[in-house]
This record gives sequence, structure tokens and C-alpha cells, in this order.
Amino acid sequence: MVKSVDKWGEMTMFTGEYHHTIDDKNRLAIPVPLRDSIDVKTEGKGFFVTRGLDECLFMYTSSEWQKVVSKIEQISFTNKKARQFQRLFFSKAQKIPDCDQQGRILIPQYLKELAKIQKNVVIVGVSSRIEIWDEKNWQNYELEHDKGFEEIAEDLFSIG
Repeated sequence: MVKSVDKWGEMTMFTGEYHHTIDDKNRLAIPVPLRDSIDVKTEGKGFFVTRGLDECLFMYTSSEWQKVVSKIEQISFTNKKARQFQRLFFSKAQKIPDCDQQGRILIPQYLKELAKIQKNVVIVGVSSRIEIWDEKNWQNYELEHDKGFEEIAEDLFSIG
């Protein structure tokens, strides 16, 4: 299993797969390589966690969150789907000021329930965001989509 984090210019690139557990108080340790890769001066302090897609949670640095917000705000509020998405996405967002001394964050119960997170968790670096998955959901996702990886790549990269 490859665990790496790289900085590309001023953007932090999150990569890798990390297996952890969430404790009874909903605290989750963020892997050291992910934490150490964040330049607080450029990325800001703390994180934003919200509902993701495919039954996971999305976690962003403060600066990346501002980019996401800016992009979503460009969509007209008169568009019904845009309003629906904005309400569901932002109403579940939680600002997490910073990790505690043990490198843990507190996952709110409602987010834990949305992502169907039990005890075992997989933390996945996905470019500019971190995804938090229930371990069984992640395994099922990989099983379902891994076989089509090459076909997906062909479809995405054949343009241009």
C-alpha cells in the first residue's frame, strides 16, 4: 500500500490509503503524512468536513474549502438542482478548528451516520481532498469499480 503526500507548487496533493479506527467518542486520527503535508501558511488551519458522494465524507483544508465554496456559488440559485445540492452539502458541513494533540479530529455523529461509519475507517487521499470511508463501504467500492479502472481511464483520457 503506497502512502505518500506531495506538494505541487502551492497546492497540497493528498494520496494514499490509510486504515484507522474511530473511537467511541467519534475521534479519528488523521495520518501523520497527511497532517505534515499541510502548510498552514498557505492552506490555513483546520479542516472542513461534509457529506461526500458514494457514502463517504469529504475533508478539505481551509483554502481548498474556499475554492469549493467559490465554485458552488457560481451556480445560480435559481437552478433547482443547485439549490438542492447547496442545501444538502452546506447544511452538513462542519468546521474542525484543528487536530488535538494526538492528531485526532472529532467526526460529528450526524456525519458518521451519513457515511455509515462504524469502527474501522479508511482515509483516502484524493488529490485536493481527503475522503473518509467506512472500511466495508470502501472495500465494496473498490470491488465494484476496480475492474473497470482501465475502461474509465480510456473514456476520461481519450478526449483531446
